[in-house]
Amino acid sequence: MKTLAKVVAANLISSVTFATISYAQDIPKKDKSTRYYDRQKIDVSNLRDFYDGLLMGDAIIHADAMFDSTTKWKLTLRQTIRMGSNHHAARSARQLALMGVPLDEILAIWSPQYPEAVENIRLRAALHYIDAISYRPGRVTADTHAELRSHYVDRQIAELFELAGINAMNVMHDTILPIATDQETLEWATKNLASVSWRPGLNAASHPDEQRDNAFIGDAIAAAYEEVRAAWQPNDLAAVDPEFSSDWVNFVTGYNISPITFDNDKDGIEDPFDFYPDEYLKWEDPAANAANQPPKGTPKFDVKAYDFEYYQPSVLAETKYPLSDRNKFDTEWTRFASIGTSKIEAYFSYNDRALDMIEKWPLFFVFQLSSGCGHCQVHGAFGYFDAVEDDYPYDIMPANVFKTVLARLEGLFDFARSRLFTDAEKAALRFVRDAAKIPSRTTAAHIEELRRHYTDREIQEIMTVVIAGAWLASDMQSQLTVTDQLSMSWALKHLTQFGWKPGSHLGLPNEQRAYHMTEMADFAFAKMSTGQVIDGVSEWLASDVPLGTDADGDGVEDGYDGFPSDPKRWADSDGDGREDSKDKDIDGDGLSNAKERRIGTFAYKADSDGDGVIDPVEIKRGTDPVDPRNF
Repeated sequence: MKTLAKVVAANLISSVTFATISYAQDIPKKDKSTRYYDRQKIDVSNLRDFYDGLLMGDAIIHADAMFDSTTKWKLTLRQTIRMGSNHHAARSARQLALMGVPLDEILAIWSPQYPEAVENIRLRAALHYIDAISYRPGRVTADTHAELRSHYVDRQIAELFELAGINAMNVMHDTILPIATDQETLEWATKNLASVSWRPGLNAASHPDEQRDNAFIGDAIAAAYEEVRAAWQPNDLAAVDPEFSSDWVNFVTGYNISPITFDNDKDGIEDPFDFYPDEYLKWEDPAANAANQPPKGTPKFDVKAYDFEYYQPSVLAETKYPLSDRNKFDTEWTRFASIGTSKIEAYFSYNDRALDMIEKWPLFFVFQLSSGCGHCQVHGAFGYFDAVEDDYPYDIMPANVFKTVLARLEGLFDFARSRLFTDAEKAALRFVRDAAKIPSRTTAAHIEELRRHYTDREIQEIMTVVIAGAWLASDMQSQLTVTDQLSMSWALKHLTQFGWKPGSHLGLPNEQRAYHMTEMADFAFAKMSTGQVIDGVSEWLASDVPLGTDADGDGVEDGYDGFPSDPKRWADSDGDGREDSKDKDIDGDGLSNAKERRIGTFAYKADSDGDGVIDPVEIKRGTDPVDPRNF
């Protein structure tokens, strides 16, 4: 592991000088077609505790809930096609076929005009959102929220956002290191998807060691979901989050990964990857590292060919509707589905491992500069500052170190021309920068460049930063999240001097969390030390989230289920005993659904803008019922 001295070392160097350059429009064709070798060694599927979280989130979010499973797989297929994941498009299409969806209906999802051809207007609204988030997170606006709120309750929208976030993780896993598709799916897709020009491409195995025999589809995903449900006590806040007892990682990957994830010396490196499992802060083997180099004759990375202006500022788009009540979309409301993703977040943001936090936060920051998630940009910058600060007693950072931190943050906006970063750091920064684009700009050339500077285990960890970053960028931009007070105030004070702008992530006080996620662990530890039970979801949102109990087993938690004892019904937004489908006033505010659609308020929400005043009162007063600033 690198020490703090290496990060804030030596003399302070003046701010980066920005050179005038011409940016390449595309990556070299030869790099696009270059085969990956030995990729199973750096596949994040080898990181059992990280990959368990990804599989768990995938299994839970694709089960029946407020959206039925078939609908969610259709949305998933559309998103994976749009984001350019060959492997997951085939996987999703085959999943739908196994669920009995006709092939012509599956193939129609490839059409650019597919959303407008869908007769169900509610599903069309969801597809409009999926198309926006798949193209670029910044395409989601207040008007996207308004369209969704015209057709869905907030809890459904939160589930839709969580689905898109988990899909973004899966797509990122494939696009940064193309997954060798299992033989059954490969054969099925080759036979059935030829008419939409699906080809195996780089997802075809290069040699037998890369080929997976099993696919995480059909009965397997249902079995994984049921295992998680059986292992969790959702009505008990003190219950430990579930773990898979079956070896799903090896079933999915066929990699024969060690089930042992012990870390005897507590250095953050699991014993199967630790050459010195009993010596703290010593884990790398020089001989193994020397053998990790690219094959002889591998060309150096063509830096100029990949150069481009990657900073994507968050913008506040001009929209018909203003942003309102965004905290109600937070994916933590989907308490059950957030278990897997929270495991991934903990893996990334709480522990020093092969890379320590001081190294990982700058990678996260550059990934989000390129993705366009302004909220994530704030957390990347503040996370780096906080990680350095934590290395000093009582969190008192010396002035010269703070100056170095700010200089490095400024340099990250154009790291390629900065003298502040080593060749190794630049290789990792280029990888995360290019991974954030849709479609991804990463190729085998990036991997070979990383191998010149990092061990396989370190490369895996760089990939976890990217995969977690994709989930967060999708989720946070879907919600247009209001950034917590602590991080945003810090960013406004220190990042704006570099040209950074907050965009859509400033909000009203009722939408704002109090602290950054790195403080969440400190807060939870303090409460646990005094014997209190921690409900991380409610604490994080600063709002009481109902328990995840589901008495009738229909996938909808009782707190949101209008008919908690009837597995065939759940939708009763106003609690009047009438299903929404048969209710002429779904939200019970006295305005009919037809009138609400006509005047532009949301039929599923009695207080459309979340300002505390219901719609009919605002209409009577003459204030705007869809503007939280006017009541």
